[in-house]
This record gives sequence, C-alpha cells and structure tokens, in this order.
Amino acid sequence: MHSRFFRRTIILGSTILAASVISGVALMFWREYRQDLTAMPASTASDLLVQSIAGPFYVGLAWLWPVTLFVLFASVMMVYIGSRSRRLWLSATAFVLVGLYWLWMVKLISDGAFD
Repeated sequence: MHSRFFRRTIILGSTILAASVISGVALMFWREYRQDLTAMPASTASDLLVQSIAGPFYVGLAWLWPVTLFVLFASVMMVYIGSRSRRLWLSATAFVLVGLYWLWMVKLISDGAFD
C-alpha cells in the first residue's frame, strides 16, 4: 500500500516538474524571440534551449546556492512528511514550489540578471 502511494507521488511530482521545464522553455522562447518561430535560426534555437534547461542548474548552483539549498531542503521535507502521512497535496505543493523556483530562475536568466 505504501509503495503504491509513493509511486503516485513520484509520478505526480515528475509531471509537475516536467510541466515546469516545458513552461520554462516556452517562456524563454517567447521572451527572447517573439517573431515568427519558423524563421528562427537553428543556432539561436539551440542556444535558447540550453539556456532554459541547463541555465537554471548553473544559476541555482553557482549564484543562488543558499536559496537553492533552502528550497530543496524544504521540498524534500515536505515530500517526506507528505509521503509518511499520505498527504498527496503536501507532496504536490513541494513539487510546485520547486517548479516555480525553476521558472523564476528562467525568468532571471531571460531578463539578463547574470550577464
């Protein structure tokens, strides 16, 4: 019974995080290249893709590591408590928190905060 609940939590969390990454990619493309996306050069598209996927990892570990550690610690504790007490909403909130942190870092990168 516990493993089924844990699997559901991980599937829900993975879905939320994947939606955040996809939203971050869409946000980066929309903010940086509002023209016709079919006219975008391939090199620009690959640069924006790398910035929106690998950029938050770099920014989170190199520049914002105290905030990143706090967000990750808080979310791990929320997922642990949520899985122990079988509160799916608590675990989902933790994954949403990490997803919003990801989107915030993508916004900072697209605003040029780390140039």
